[in-house]
Amino acid sequence: MNQEFPIPMPERLPIKIGPCPIVEAILEMRFITSESWRTLPGLLFAHIRERYPEQKDLPLAQLPEEIRRHEPAFTYQPLVQFLGRDFLIQFGPRVVSLVTKPNQYPGWAAVETEMTWLLSQLQKLGFVSEGERLGVRYINFFSVDIFEKLLLDVITGGKRLAGAELSVATVLHRPPLTARLQVANSAILGTGNDAKHGSVLDVDVWAGSLDFDVFQNGLTKFGEAHQFEKQIFFGLLRDEFLRTLNPVYE
Repeated sequence: MNQEFPIPMPERLPIKIGPCPIVEAILEMRFITSESWRTLPGLLFAHIRERYPEQKDLPLAQLPEEIRRHEPAFTYQPLVQFLGRDFLIQFGPRVVSLVTKPNQYPGWAAVETEMTWLLSQLQKLGFVSEGERLGVRYINFFSVDIFEKLLLDVITGGKRLAGAELSVATVLHRPPLTARLQVANSAILGTGNDAKHGSVLDVDVWAGSLDFDVFQNGLTKFGEAHQFEKQIFFGLLRDEFLRTLNPVYE
């Protein structure tokens, strides 16, 4: 299967690179529950408030529930955010996510440890009856035109397409995982005087409901999705560019 995959899979993967390009990492679980949304934020907050002492409503929470319920695009959107020291938890009627703080990626070991704890709290609460989707998403920002650094070309009429504004989005499959790759070289990070212009490399990997059981093998599946995400990311980088990122191997 690896030979058929369009992105080369590196034999070795760095455990870190520097400077770290990761803007945000998100571990998301979509779920089915029979509990009313009105009771869930308070229920979860009571169990996590020692680590996540601040609760904040997200903008979508201002919309009436009737409108949210009848708009499919809102089904898996978070409505509440819980803020901790190193992570955020985003929570909605059908989704819960562990999110790293902007530009403060602590490494996979720390993310995995925190997700282990979060899943244990969700299991105790018992409102998750079934998982629908389990995903790992990494958003990376580079100050250069990333297309020049990747083993990725857009060809039209036999010629390589390049330019100041180029974006590519595609879906890749390696069962049981699916990945959505998005690359753009005209991205803006931040706002106002802090805004930076550059490129985004965004990889979102997920498993569907038939391929995981939240509390039986959810952590293992998060790990597999993370590994696949890393293989895609490093498989895309040209060797000469990777060397400039000071890769560290085990």
